[in-house]
Amino acid sequence: MKKFYSFIIAAMTAVTMCAETIQQDIALTPGDWGWGYNCSVTAVEGGLQAQLTGDWGALSTGWDPEIDLSGWDKIIILVDHMDGCAGEWFQLKAYLRDHAENEGCQMEGLLGNDADGSQQQYLVIDLKQEKTGFDLTKARVLAIQCQPNGAKFLISRVYLEKEE
Repeated sequence: MKKFYSFIIAAMTAVTMCAETIQQDIALTPGDWGWGYNCSVTAVEGGLQAQLTGDWGALSTGWDPEIDLSGWDKIIILVDHMDGCAGEWFQLKAYLRDHAENEGCQMEGLLGNDADGSQQQYLVIDLKQEKTGFDLTKARVLAIQCQPNGAKFLISRVYLEKEE
């Protein structure tokens, strides 16, 4: 029986070690990220620089028509720098909305006020979270939101990821 358990553990380890992470980038061009509000966006070396032009702004992109993201595990946003982003509840919030664009059932990921703005941060939306009323086969808007007027943040990469 001991050999059987050893075999099972070895087989499970081998399967785990063979898992491959697949990534697909989402383009970082200012024209593609022009869906936002109260936010200016500029292409800079290393990514997109966003600056809020009013309280509560967002850098946003989207798909028209909608896109099916049900085969992916997460959206990862690399934030290289944040300046003046600390708001009432968070520094940055990433959200994904479906074709209904309903704020009440969007998927979210947060960087809290304790995140170090001078260090690279990973802002992650878990696409496997249970969200009543959200249709992942009809994803429409991806946004990165901030609160304080004048806040700046630099995004160096945005990508989809899944394990296969």
